[in-house]
Amino acid sequence: MQTIDVTLEPHPYTIHVGHGVLARLGGLCRAAGLGRQVALITDHTVAGLHLEPAAAGLREAGFEVTEVRFAGTDSAKNLRTAEQIFGQLIQAGLDRRAWVLALGGGVVGDLAGFVAATFLRGIPFVQVPTTIVSQVDASIGGKTGVNHALGKNMIGAFHQPRLVCIDTALLRTLPRRELVAGMAEVVKHAVIRDPALFEFLEHHIEQIAGMELDPDQLDGLIAANARIKAEVVAADEKESELRAILNYGHTIGHAIESASQYGYLHGEAVILGMVGAGELAVQRGMWPEAERTRQDQLLVRLGMPPGLSRLGADLIVERTRADKKRLEGRHRFVLARRLGQVEIVDGISDTEVRAAVEYIQRRHP
Repeated sequence: MQTIDVTLEPHPYTIHVGHGVLARLGGLCRAAGLGRQVALITDHTVAGLHLEPAAAGLREAGFEVTEVRFAGTDSAKNLRTAEQIFGQLIQAGLDRRAWVLALGGGVVGDLAGFVAATFLRGIPFVQVPTTIVSQVDASIGGKTGVNHALGKNMIGAFHQPRLVCIDTALLRTLPRRELVAGMAEVVKHAVIRDPALFEFLEHHIEQIAGMELDPDQLDGLIAANARIKAEVVAADEKESELRAILNYGHTIGHAIESASQYGYLHGEAVILGMVGAGELAVQRGMWPEAERTRQDQLLVRLGMPPGLSRLGADLIVERTRADKKRLEGRHRFVLARRLGQVEIVDGISDTEVRAAVEYIQRRHP
């Protein structure tokens, strides 16, 4: 098992990565000094796969577990679902020493973290991510939130986890569509921060998407990505500057999710968003065409989600206006200079964004 320290003051925490971490969950949570009562929040699909061993391990370690299930879809990640969960926690008698455990993907982590951040004005929580996107990205850094009908993650709070426990063996239970979508965040990390990781992906992308890596290789891949996320978060917890680079591909990606009424998985939309960000960077003369081509070829090999041509470009551009990073009515985008280096660019016009969206629709209808 590998450990990664997130050096955030005043609340540093540890990420544990490895095969079989779920079997050690109770002991890890006990060692973290957490209270007796825990609300284990998960979705119906993950509950059928992993709830029983997770809950049993916690109970064997002396914890009193309240099990909470919800639909686990982006359309269910809203204030109405949060209110229903608040009711269950109140009825279960959870007090200020209680804590929340998020067992699932990014939707579960976002909603469970938001519940933890706001229930009784804030209680601790632990992340046990079960998808690639949550293991390498969403579970680390303390971003929690719910969606609004007019935009993704528009309501939320920064609330750092007490502990992150990543069992890479759980990834082998995922359907291929989830694996491909999750790999979007791995490609993102490579583009923004790690050229060597990008080259590794170029050599192994089909093996990774097919879960054909051996356990040590898989542990190393997930740990490398978790380390990138942890380093960026430690340098900029509240996204005042550096942390914004983690939004590469997300401005158009979030707009596609919203415009499609969450018909795309988050990672699928980010794949398309990275294509759009690449086009913006090339058209602005920032990024060499050859490197953009390498990115897009890698994404095609990973799996390009279809159907974007059915969404109107105007609707997608309109939804980008709900992006939280907009300043004074103008778009902010994360754009590449070279593989491993990106920068935040202000003042991008709706016309440029529309051209980028139309480029994606032409190339990947």
